[in-house]
This record gives sequence, C-alpha cells and structure tokens, in this order.
Amino acid sequence: MKKKRSYVCDVCGYESPAWFGRCPSCHEWNTAISFVSEGDKDENTSVADIEVRPLSQIDTTESSRVDTKIEELNRSLGGGVVPGSAVLISGEPGIGKSTLMLQLSALIAGERPVLYISAEESARQLRLRAERLKIQRKEQIEVVSATEIDFLGSLAIEKYGMIVVDSLQTIKMSSVPSLPGSVVQVRECANMLVSLAKSSDIPVLIVSHITKGGQIAGPKLVEHLVDTVLYFESSKTGFRFLRTIKNRFGPSDEIAVFEMTSEGLKEVPDISSLFVEDYISAPGNVVSAIYEGSRAMLIEVQALVSKPVYGTPRRLASGIPLERLLLVTAVLTKRAGIPLDSLDLYMNVAGGLQIEDTGVDLAIAAALISSYTDTSIPEGVAFFGEIGLDGTVRSVSSMEKRIERAKKSSFMRIVAPEGRNGIKDVKQLLKFIGGMKSGKE
Repeated sequence: MKKKRSYVCDVCGYESPAWFGRCPSCHEWNTAISFVSEGDKDENTSVADIEVRPLSQIDTTESSRVDTKIEELNRSLGGGVVPGSAVLISGEPGIGKSTLMLQLSALIAGERPVLYISAEESARQLRLRAERLKIQRKEQIEVVSATEIDFLGSLAIEKYGMIVVDSLQTIKMSSVPSLPGSVVQVRECANMLVSLAKSSDIPVLIVSHITKGGQIAGPKLVEHLVDTVLYFESSKTGFRFLRTIKNRFGPSDEIAVFEMTSEGLKEVPDISSLFVEDYISAPGNVVSAIYEGSRAMLIEVQALVSKPVYGTPRRLASGIPLERLLLVTAVLTKRAGIPLDSLDLYMNVAGGLQIEDTGVDLAIAAALISSYTDTSIPEGVAFFGEIGLDGTVRSVSSMEKRIERAKKSSFMRIVAPEGRNGIKDVKQLLKFIGGMKSGKE
C-alpha cells in the first residue's frame, strides 16, 4: 500500500491534499496537521475473494442478542446488545456513564470476560469505584488503563464478551499525529473500534463526551459510524433519562429511566407513577398521556398565565420545545379568542422530562386555558391530541395504548380527539373547561 499524505484541520476535520494556513471550512488559523493514510492499492492485491450474490440468497438469521440483565437498558437497545455492534453512550459530566458501564460489565461478565479500557481513570480508581458500587465478578472484568489503543490489534480479543472504551475523547492512535480529543483522533479511533467490533463480532461500547452546547463531541461522522447512540439526560429530581437517538437494530425513540443511588444506577420500571404521583388539582395543572418509544406514560403539564411585569410578554418553557408553546398560544389567540399574546406564559413538565410528542398539544392548551380562566381540572381527567394551525384537534399515534395506560392509573375520563369526550377544536376545549368551572361538565 502506498502512503498518501494529506492535511487535516484539527478543529473541524477539513481535509486537503495541500497545506493551508487558514481552514476554508471553519476559518481557523494554523490548524492544519499532517496526516498519512493508505493510498493506492497494491497491484498484487487480489479481489478474487469478493462474492456477488442475489439479495434473496443472503442469510437473514439473526444472532441472539446479549441480555444486559437491565430491562430499561434492554428496551433502549431494542432488546439487548447485538453481537458485533458499536454503541455510543454520551451525556453530561458526572451523569453516570462510567457507572452504568461498570455495572453492565459486571452483569455481562457472568458468561464471558469483559475488557474495560479506562483512559480517564487509573486502574486503582476504577477498583475503588467498583468497591463503592459493590460490583461482583471483579475477576472477570479485565482492566487496561492506557490512552493508546494500538495494543488492540495484537490482543486476543475473541475471549471477551464485550469491550468498553471510556472514553473516546481521551484515547489516541500513535500513528495519528494529533492530540487526544482532536477531530482527527476521534474520527480515526472511532473508525478502528467500529471495524474491530464488526470483524470480531464482539460488541464495543464507547463512552463519549459532549460539548458546551450539549452536542456529542467530535465530528458528526462518529454518530454515523456506530450502530446505536444513547444519550443521558438528567432532571432536577435526580433521575437519569437514557434516550435512544439512533438504533439500527430497533426503535430510535426509546427512553429509559434510572435513579442514581449510593450503590449506582437503579432502573425505574414504571415512570408514569413517578411523574404524576404528586399531582394536585389546581389551575394550570393538567395530566397528559404521551407515547415514547414503545410505551405510553403519564406526565403532568403545568402552566402559569399572568400579567406581564415588563412591557414585552415573556414565554418560558421547560420540558417542551418553546416553539410548541408559541404555536399552541397563537392558535388559542386566533381561533379561540383568548388574548394570550399580551400575557406572560410559563410552561413546565413535572419531573424534568423532555417531551417531543405532538400529542401533548391538547394538554398544553388545556393547561393554558385552565390557568387563564382560573379553573381547576378535576382529578381523573387526562388530555392528549395534536392541535393544527386551523384550531382542530387531530388524532395521534397509539391512541388505544395511551387510553389503556391512563385507565391503569385511575384516569377514567380521557379527553382526546375521538371517543365519548372527543374534542374537535380549541373552541370546544374552551367550552369544555368552562363547563368544569360552572359545574356543568
């Protein structure tokens, strides 16, 4: 193989065959570093082993997934860890990424040894963490405290059931002339780890940092290379939400809930009771049935409508996108005649959960109307439905599962686009809540 020299920007990853003083992509100065890669293929290289087959003759038998013994994690991964897959776990510092990896290693080590590559912590620090978490099967977890991962090419890794790399931003390859954490190092190390997983059929779990903006650090190429991307989110109540951003072997919108304790992360199987257990019937408080991944759950939506303190009305939203609040507010102002455009609006989802489901629109509207009219929604009433710009309330996915989940928690009155209490538009919703205040509903 011939060597090919190129120059790569150490900030954004821009690649050029010639040296450059200022990067044409990110416009940073003096960021070009020399990078040597394999060039043209050797003439003696044979391609006779390449086989072309019809799609109908390809074997579709799936290999059995590795049970993590953690039901919430299994759900996020689509049923367990797929052999030969590369999983990227990211999140804020101190949120529990390394803790989860160490707990998972102990559970997987019951069948086959686990290789734990720790580039952030020393072997002694990892042992102290294992003692605090009361980790079992320590003899089956083999630890390597090193920043260079070139040793993986000469290591007999076929005996391991899983490989954990903690973390991607602190490891490097000696053949890449760049510091750990740079765009080039992150890209090349991720490419090596993914290739290792595919060739050995051993799952590789990679811990990754995030940037100040909350994005996964490194080039976007890393997220494209791996099979699954899991993202840790925290809440004000101390719970940890593990959200599936990408998954080639299952649904990509799953969410798992963990609680951080003195002995590590513990899964919370029923999160609906977690978010509505402190529900109090008061103006602005509404319960909604949403659908995340493969399950329905109940959440409490809180709204506060007040006169503006300053000249310009304020809009603050926590737990739901601000754009969603503005959209529902505009519809209520235009279609229902409620002057919310001149008032301060505050919206919150109890428990700190981030909601992307459009089925929460009806609950947002009900909470705003409830706070504006100073009307308390009685206990046992749940709302869900999507609101269009024309003011109509539209159907959402998995309506039967939402209704079934609400009834399990004694919410027997479901306000939705269809059914006995069906709501057709926001005007009817305003009349429905007004009837509650007058005692007619």
